[in-house]
Amino acid sequence: MGDLPESISADVPAEGITPEQEWNRDSRALRYLDAGLVGEAFMHHEKRKVSKGACISFRGKQYEARASLIGCRVEIAYDPSSPEIITVSYPGIQSFKAAPLRIEEYCDQKPALPVSMLAVEPETSRFLNALEKRHAESVKRRADAISFGAYRKEVPADV
Repeated sequence: MGDLPESISADVPAEGITPEQEWNRDSRALRYLDAGLVGEAFMHHEKRKVSKGACISFRGKQYEARASLIGCRVEIAYDPSSPEIITVSYPGIQSFKAAPLRIEEYCDQKPALPVSMLAVEPETSRFLNALEKRHAESVKRRADAISFGAYRKEVPADV
């Protein structure tokens, strides 16, 4: 059994050892890797161009990116077993996760207007008020005016 490795400079018996015995022989502490780093190693990577609408097309769906990336070629990383969430990365910008863009049935709902901006049925019209005031002034002027038409009728026709 000369093909067995000599881990830790210990002698290996001629009949060999089991994996459990080898595991127990090693006294070094275990080193755990970062789960995010290991997960990143199994991600698939592709390049995509961000459209004018700040979206990325991936597997027939639109994913929302940032407006600052419009026109740029970004790298996307995704897990092939669950491609619903993708990670978008671009040099100089911190990576971010993008989910499929969902356009709802009523996507352009307008927010409620404040009471001060709601349409109110007017009680009066400023234009009509101004006309009424002008008419009242005109009537008053006519009442105060002296009419000379009556003087002419009193004068005999021969004069």
